[in-house]
Amino acid sequence: MRIPSTVPLCLTLLLAATVRTAGAQSVSTSESSVDSGVPLTQLIATVAKKTGKKFVVDPRVRAGATLIGQDPASINYAELVMILEVNGFAAVEGGGYVRVVPEANVRQLPTPIVTGKETLPDSEYVTRLIPVKSLPAGLLVPVMRPLLAQQAHLAAEICSNTLLMVDTFANTKRIESMVQMLDKGEAYRPQKCELPALAPPPAIAPR
Repeated sequence: MRIPSTVPLCLTLLLAATVRTAGAQSVSTSESSVDSGVPLTQLIATVAKKTGKKFVVDPRVRAGATLIGQDPASINYAELVMILEVNGFAAVEGGGYVRVVPEANVRQLPTPIVTGKETLPDSEYVTRLIPVKSLPAGLLVPVMRPLLAQQAHLAAEICSNTLLMVDTFANTKRIESMVQMLDKGEAYRPQKCELPALAPPPAIAPR
């Protein structure tokens, strides 16, 4: 059987198209790796060298930061903490190290306890106690909770009428300012909190 003369030409065109497609995929992959941004570990190493801070980085910190209008080499610690927050991670400083972890784990870490006089990076996670004078603190929890991120924490301590909050330094200041604006009027007196009396142990009948 005679093979049509057009078959070799078709095979040649098909092979060329396959090569072009493979090349395009290679270029696309290369461009994607470039567009993924500056690795967070690279930024952390830069800040560690500039500040002398020691970092312990969770193995899940593998994202890349897209920076526009800023040289990665010029980033300071406060800017690094903000970049980590944007990418879903948190930096918690304590014990001579800065732990970089996913934000979902930040509530279980010993974040700094602040009183309102400290100056910390806005994106650094902290623990804050906010006293409430004229309202039951428990009433403010459902009002303020939607203003917090999912990984943050807000609860009311009923006996002292105080809000306990774990969130970024900037958001704790924001919530505290809102509480102060709402906390107007006569002083609220929470019910006296006492430990329940312990029941005496059951008597053991003599044998």
